[in-house]
Amino acid sequence: MSDSDFRNPMDALVVGTVQKLVGKTDVGIDDDFFDLGGNSILAIRLSQALSAELGISRATRVIFKNPRLSDLSDALSGLVAS
Repeated sequence: MSDSDFRNPMDALVVGTVQKLVGKTDVGIDDDFFDLGGNSILAIRLSQALSAELGISRATRVIFKNPRLSDLSDALSGLVAS
């Protein structure tokens, strides 16, 4: 996936982080975290990585409520903006 496939930098961050965690390179912004092989342990690790990168509180609940990566990106963007 190239940078031009993302709507914004948050999309690139979310997809890149998920790619590293699930060990796949064919991750798209419209994919579901859990369909990609994500589980509760990986959700916690994703939350920790994104929280550290964005300077926000742990976002585990946000991941479970927004498993589609585009929705997760939007939700995280809202958290960062507030």
